[in-house]
Amino acid sequence: MALHIGDVAPDFEAETTEGRIRFHEWLGTSWGVLFSHPKDFTPVCTTELGYMARLKPEFDRRGTKIIGLSVDPVDSHVRWSRDIEETQGHAPNYAMIGDTDLTIAKAWGMLAASAEGTAPSRTAADNQTVRTVFVIGPDKKIKLTIAYPMTTGRNFDEVLRVLDSLQLTAQYKVSTPVNWEPGEDVIIAGSVSDEDAKKAYPAGWRAPKPYLRFVPQPGTRPNVVRYRKKGIATFDASTDAIFRYMSAGNHPHKAFKSHRLVSVVGNVVTIEADIYNPDGSTFTTTIVHTLNPPHGVETTMRGGPFSGAKFVHAYTSVNGKTQVDLEGEFPAFPGMAEADELEMIDGFFTLAFAEDMATLRNLSEAHA
Repeated sequence: MALHIGDVAPDFEAETTEGRIRFHEWLGTSWGVLFSHPKDFTPVCTTELGYMARLKPEFDRRGTKIIGLSVDPVDSHVRWSRDIEETQGHAPNYAMIGDTDLTIAKAWGMLAASAEGTAPSRTAADNQTVRTVFVIGPDKKIKLTIAYPMTTGRNFDEVLRVLDSLQLTAQYKVSTPVNWEPGEDVIIAGSVSDEDAKKAYPAGWRAPKPYLRFVPQPGTRPNVVRYRKKGIATFDASTDAIFRYMSAGNHPHKAFKSHRLVSVVGNVVTIEADIYNPDGSTFTTTIVHTLNPPHGVETTMRGGPFSGAKFVHAYTSVNGKTQVDLEGEFPAFPGMAEADELEMIDGFFTLAFAEDMATLRNLSEAHA
């Protein structure tokens, strides 16, 4: 049976190139993209898998996990990955599901439940409808489906554009018009009365028709708090050692309830963390570190009260040690005075860097 927008994405267990997963557990609280293929070593899919690998940092920045599926075994996917890297310049840096008995393709409506055989006995033409892109929300529901013919390569830039729209409209009561791009005007949702719209948009809106109310995209010009502190830390380590530490994602902090390395792609390190609020509750955030050796690290956060934060750790070598200067912009907390927020930010980072210094020192002593 075909899946529709709003349906719960079928859960499943499967072998992948990154080990066995249960889909809902793997997705966690993230957005997700599942895209499928009728057979390994097919020409159009080869180009798609390579391009998706190149785009993965963009999905990471949007707090979105990506996973591929092909009705061939995992060891075949591994061999195919070598061809993809050789011809496209990028090997898959995300999990690929092996669906050899067609169970997932049938559960997700890509093949009829009556489809017979297994992967070895079926051709790409037999599986030609296994060419679908699904976007799944954190609530595990289908938000988008696009099905492509075998002869037409997919436009994954369009998937990113739609994802930006989905995430925006999930946060605000707006819709995005035809050919919308991030930063352009949006439409106030029809479910919002003019009275409520005036509260949300006191500057008013442009309305060529009463039901067509355009406003600037919410969140494009958020109030921010700027924080800067020279010498927030001095590591007894070289910048090379610090970058090795950052690449490993080994950053335990008392403020983190949990901490998981999601991926390392080139110089982009993505981490998912549950961070404690002052009241003991937690929020989940995706932290993306872009390493720029030997100069420093640029970090962005998505999710929770720090969502949209951008800050840079600048490194300076001084007598065999590394001084860290921190500068960045953080969302203004509603109802909190700027001085209080700056004090909170300073306390968080002062403690976090002190913990990093201790971890690095212990690592150095362990290897001495």
